[in-house]
Amino acid sequence: MKVFFIGICGVSMSGLAYLLSCNGVEVRGSDINASNKPKCLSDIQVYSQPHFDGVEWADLIVVSSAIKKSAEVDFARALNKNIISRGQLLGYIASKYEKVVAVAGSHGKTTTTAMIFHTLFVNGKNPTLHLGGNLKDVGNIFVGGCEFFVTEACEYCDNFLYLKPYLSVITNIEPEHMDYFKTFKNELASFKKFEENSLFVIKKSQYISKNTRINKEGNISFSLYKNGKKIDRIKMRIGGKYNSDNAIKCIEACLKLGLNFNQIKFGLQSFKGVKKRCEKINTDFPFSVYVDYAHHPKEIFESAKYFNSVCKNKCVAVFQPHTYSRTKEFYNDFIISLAQFDEIICYRTYSARETCEEGLTEYDLYQGLIRLNKTSYHCENEAYLRFLLKKYGREDVVVFLGAGDLSDKFDFKLT
Repeated sequence: MKVFFIGICGVSMSGLAYLLSCNGVEVRGSDINASNKPKCLSDIQVYSQPHFDGVEWADLIVVSSAIKKSAEVDFARALNKNIISRGQLLGYIASKYEKVVAVAGSHGKTTTTAMIFHTLFVNGKNPTLHLGGNLKDVGNIFVGGCEFFVTEACEYCDNFLYLKPYLSVITNIEPEHMDYFKTFKNELASFKKFEENSLFVIKKSQYISKNTRINKEGNISFSLYKNGKKIDRIKMRIGGKYNSDNAIKCIEACLKLGLNFNQIKFGLQSFKGVKKRCEKINTDFPFSVYVDYAHHPKEIFESAKYFNSVCKNKCVAVFQPHTYSRTKEFYNDFIISLAQFDEIICYRTYSARETCEEGLTEYDLYQGLIRLNKTSYHCENEAYLRFLLKKYGREDVVVFLGAGDLSDKFDFKLT
């Protein structure tokens, strides 16, 4: 079997390609970012797009959901090739495992997925992981045994409906991906189908967290309660008060999967986090630098609340919007959330699958913040960004926000 991935460097696509190659499948792929292929693709041939020879070579074509138009896809259709989506392939691979644990939701699903995997892993369960991010020390993919398949379940294009989970976890549901769903009612209907596809569902929590505290390193701890009774206190190695909610979902999931509370506590307290999720970066700048994947207004609001609590002076956001349609759909909410920072630098939009005609840009956000009399800047390139950052000092915190490529490409060393 020969499989060609169109958009292979995406975090989910690269993981699936690696899984297939580990099972003896011949894999190749193409991507507009072929020169920056993930580590898991080091032994897989990746070409710049378009690559028609690869399409002709393959028995099966897998296409990323981020790709709307592709000459390679058109060529594959002309050759009557078998073409499937990323979601279809994920569903097929997951079906080979005894227990699929799928984490869905508008916010927190990457971290919650990683927490569940890590907790199972450190307790000797040898799970397989498919993640929409990079878990520290592991990456986006880990090939374990055939009992547990722990995966992030993305709702975009209804991709999560190809999964038949043994256990599904839903962190929360808010309006998101309106370029696909069109209405929140449609999104809720898809989540309902996802629940119906699952044998067991964790949605509403039996547990609550209280007395969340942040230590001098910025890490959180919280007291866990059930039915008004304190169970224990959990001390974590990650920041973000909202991560107490993710930890609670992990606790409930792992109890359902057969672990006891002490095993789960050990997993949570040894969890190092996911890259770009409230991650502190070692740099040569005098101020503290963090990278946070927050790209939805609710996530940005929570991020601002956390960083304001640990910042001694100015708390600054460098925000790269992710897609023009999302900026247009949640424009007012973005303004409100970003305004929680002391100063905001609006960086060039990460277009992903879109053109600017499909919505609004970072400049529109900049103008809205100026109307609120917020200290804001519009920035389109790294050189100007470096110039703007020169004004911040040792007591300041600068947070790179968004799901784009800025934090990957930016040189965090002084020049």
